[in-house]
Amino acid sequence: MTLDPKQSKRLTMVQIAREAGVSTTTVSKVLNQLPGVGAQTRARIQQLIEQNDYVQNHAARHLRKGQSGLIDLVIMRLEGGYDLGIMHGVQDAFEESGHRLVVFATNEDEATERLWLRRMLDQSTDGVLLLLPYEQVGIPNALMAQNIPFVAIGDRNEPTTTFPTIGSTIWLGGYTATEYLISLGHRRIGIITCPLHLTTSRARLAGYREALERAGIPIDPTLIHEGNYLLGDGVRQTHALLNLPDPPTAIFAGNDAQATGVYQALYQRNIRIPEDMSVIGFDDVMYAAQMSPPLTTVHQPLVEMGRMAANMLLRLIAGFSLDSNHVELSTSLVLRDSCGAPRTWPLFGK
Repeated sequence: MTLDPKQSKRLTMVQIAREAGVSTTTVSKVLNQLPGVGAQTRARIQQLIEQNDYVQNHAARHLRKGQSGLIDLVIMRLEGGYDLGIMHGVQDAFEESGHRLVVFATNEDEATERLWLRRMLDQSTDGVLLLLPYEQVGIPNALMAQNIPFVAIGDRNEPTTTFPTIGSTIWLGGYTATEYLISLGHRRIGIITCPLHLTTSRARLAGYREALERAGIPIDPTLIHEGNYLLGDGVRQTHALLNLPDPPTAIFAGNDAQATGVYQALYQRNIRIPEDMSVIGFDDVMYAAQMSPPLTTVHQPLVEMGRMAANMLLRLIAGFSLDSNHVELSTSLVLRDSCGAPRTWPLFGK
């Protein structure tokens, strides 16, 4: 069978797969030099590719650097203020460059992440911004193997990561928030973490622990509750903290969405903020200042992180090197009205 090299790429992939007796996914793996294909099958597919002049067409996709005008932004979900803050900064940078942003939400599902990766490798993109725990499915390795420029935002497993990353001083943020609560007189400080398999979540917790240890306050494991990023989890974990025999007088939430859940749970218990309970969040998303009372929180420069990540990526797309592969922006504590001195327990309405 002789394939027409003038036919579309997708059709050609289907024809190659049919001729080789394999799936188009298997053909894509061979084209993109990914594992998971037997040696004989790989050789058979490679022979068909070379016979039908497909290698040249595939390589041309990578040589059209800057021609598609598309940038992929891969995020965990579309409902978080954190992601929206990053996206605002990214969009600001791309308005000047003329690039269009393609947003893909994985909803923390590894199969969906792999689906995005396959689609992205089969189509044209100038570069990728990763805003997810990307180490789980080997996305950076696949992108590097294909020479696709990318920048990772936020979590990374190792400080020696070889690819470009941008983040913020998460440990310092956790430390500063806890230290502030201690300065107000709190000794029973509950913390609701984000998932602890993430480096950023562990960094918040490490900052919390360090502040307590420096103040000579014993760390009570019952006050440490692992959660996720979502409002509903903030509600559940707050009720669990309040049900302790010796509940906290302050709660440090892993992000502002969780802090919103803390507010809801306290409202359900007729517990006032900050008179009966102090609350601190993390991120300083757009709605934090409009909460009632306005939320004290750790400010992450989300818009600036997005803007800098986009500008780093544009430099890579243009073929320039970066001044630094790793950028870390400063966090800061934003004092509002959700914290005060601790009240005496037992808590009424419990």
